[in-house]
Order: sequence, then C-alpha cells, then structure tokens
Amino acid sequence: MPSTLATPFAPDEPMTLPAHVMACPQCGLHVTLPALRVGEEAFCPRCDEHLVSIPRSPVDAPLAFAWTSLILLLLACSFPLLAIDVQGNQTQISLLQNAEAIYRRDFALLANVLLLCVLLLPGLFLLTVIYLFSGIKTGRRLPGLRPLATLVGRIQPWMMVDVFLLGAIVSMIKMASLAQVGFGLSFWALLGFSLALTRTGCLIEPHWLHYRINLLHGTDPTQGQAEPSHGCHSCGFLSPASEDCCRFCHSSLHVRHPRSLQKTAALLLAAVVLYVPANLYPIMLTESLGRITPSTIVQGIFVMWQNHSYPIAMIIFVASVFIPIAKMIALALLCLAAAIPHQVHPLHLTRLYRVIDFIGRWSMVDVFVVIILVTLVHMGSLMSVHPGVAALSFCGMVLATMLSAMNFDVRLLWDIKQPGSTGQEHDEFH
Repeated sequence: MPSTLATPFAPDEPMTLPAHVMACPQCGLHVTLPALRVGEEAFCPRCDEHLVSIPRSPVDAPLAFAWTSLILLLLACSFPLLAIDVQGNQTQISLLQNAEAIYRRDFALLANVLLLCVLLLPGLFLLTVIYLFSGIKTGRRLPGLRPLATLVGRIQPWMMVDVFLLGAIVSMIKMASLAQVGFGLSFWALLGFSLALTRTGCLIEPHWLHYRINLLHGTDPTQGQAEPSHGCHSCGFLSPASEDCCRFCHSSLHVRHPRSLQKTAALLLAAVVLYVPANLYPIMLTESLGRITPSTIVQGIFVMWQNHSYPIAMIIFVASVFIPIAKMIALALLCLAAAIPHQVHPLHLTRLYRVIDFIGRWSMVDVFVVIILVTLVHMGSLMSVHPGVAALSFCGMVLATMLSAMNFDVRLLWDIKQPGSTGQEHDEFH
C-alpha cells in the first residue's frame, strides 16, 4: 500500500500542542492542559506525574540520537568487548560470543535475556524511532505508525544496556586480582551506545508522538473530546466510554486494568518462590587447578568484601539482595493498600511505586556478571567459570518482579481514597 503524503512537520510552528484534556496515567485524573509550546512541559496537579513536554528539537533530536545509537550498536558488535590474560593464556570475547557460550552451557534463558535486553530490543527500538520520526518529518502516512508508537513505550523498560555495562565493570574488577584484564573497543562503543540510547528514550514523548501521528492520519485528538470518556493508558487521549479500543492508538481501553491485583500478586508470589533457590544454590562455579568452588550470591559479597573491594561488594549487595527484597515488600504493601482502606496518602504510595519500578531492572547486574565471567574465563582446569542453577532462578525472579510491577494499576491507589471514584474527575493544570 503506497504511503500517503500529509502535512510535513514544520519546526517553526508557534504552537505544537493545543489546549486539551488528557488522562494522567498514574492517578487517572483528567487534566485540562493549556496550549504547550516548544520547551514547555506539564505535570499532573494531583500526583505530580510528568504528563508531556515539547523538546526544543522534537523531531530532529530523536532522529539524530537514534541514528548515532544504531551506528554505535553495530560497532559494539564488531570488536572485542573484554580481554583477559592468565599466565600467558589470552581470551577475548564479544557480545555475540557471550550469548553463544551460554547457549553451549545449556542456559538458554540467560542467553535469550542477554540477546533481547542488550541487542535485539534496543535495535528494534531504534529502528522503530527512526521509522516513526521519519514519517513525521516528511509528512508521510507510513503504514503501522499508530501501533509502532505504542510499541516504543512498551520496549523501553526492557532495554538493559546500562545494566550490562555495570556487570562488565564488576566482572573486570572481580578478575583483576587473578589476571590481567582490559576493555576492548566494543566496550567503549557500548558505553557510547548506552548514553545515546538513554538520551533517545528521554526525547520520546508518547503523548506528543501520538498527537503528531494522528495529525498525519487526518485526526486531531485534542478536538471533540466527548463525555463520559475513558483515558487511554498508552497515549493519554480520551475516547468515549462506549468504545473498547482507543480511537487514537488502538490500544484496549479499561477503566482499570482487568484483574490487576490478582496478576500482580501471582507474579509477586512467583518471584518470592524463585528467590529462595536463587540464594540457597550456587550462582557460579569457579574451577581452578582442577578444584571446583561453588559460590552463592551472599558468599560472593563476602569474598569481595574480604578482598577489600568494598564498592563492588556494596553494588552486588544492593542489586542482588537489597533491591529484590525491598521491591517484593513494597509490591506487597501496594497490593494491600489498593485492596484495603488505609490512612496513607495515595501520593506517597505512588512515589513508592515509581521508585520500585525504576530500580527493579538493576537487579539483573549479577546475572550479567555470571554471563560475562562464564564466557571470559574458560581455560580448562587452569581456570574456568561455570553458571550455577541459581542464576536461572535469580533471572526468573527479576523478570517476575518487573512484570509484577508493570501489571499493577497505580490508579487503584487513588480509588481507595475516594470510594466509588473512577478517576474521571477533572482538574485544571497549574
């Protein structure tokens, strides 16, 4: 189907987002926004959630950073990532060799997580951003713009390039006392890729993006907003309450996510169950001169502390012990708060949710450390590292807690404060 030429984006437009009503994705409040110009941003007056901002280069900047990120990703896959020298035995690894080595050890889940979170999903994200903003810049109604705009937001939480980089640094420091270690060209390309990718994600404004895409399709979502209406959790625009799908991004519409508490509690229980073997069984097996030494997460922390690697010991403790336990306790408290009347202000609980939603993926650093060491240190009986069964349990626990947080509907916290509320009250932006 040929693309249709629409109105191209004009960077000198005096007004980039007209005044309209949008739904806050965190508390459900329908907020009346004023007209926003380039460089301005809006926050929810009830829960202080960031609603939308207009970057100073709303199209060119995301395109530039996305292309830069994509080039750096290709470079990161083309050169050695890390190198190690043990008594004259030299080993170099690349990103793809990491995944291949883990596959050979029959730990396919870990290899899939590495490929998806560090390579495939970031690559898909960048290609999608380039496709979307190229359509906006040229004014062409390219196929699939609406669902791809929704896909961009759903991919972002699963990109873990920065977590992988931290895992590489921890791995190198762990091996520094036993061998000569060094960073390859790929590491520096990956560092630049991580920074550029993060900046690209920060420049993506879902609400503004859906607004521009709908203009390409000849629809202005800021006009003709009917009452009663539901706010879309993906794009923030209002659709009539009688419709099941958002008319602007085609996502499913719900007053509240169906069975949100049940899904959150079930995934949380799975995370708790997985966390037990993750701590009881070895996460890594080290073979040196024919002797195999198992190491649990806690044992690894003690070893790093005894070797005076205090910063690394603290990083592993925070990422692998403190964050998982704190996140599981916090999710349990949020589920109880959403189900039972309480005196805690919903704003405090909403801020707690934002914290645990942000820190959850950093627990994956210990998994990446195991993956890197298994690939880097394989010198037979002289020195080799093997993954332990706890690595699978710990990886599953991290994924379960992330999914649990994603399935929790924060708007339920505000409903419990005002029984019978559906979150459709209005408030003026200020």
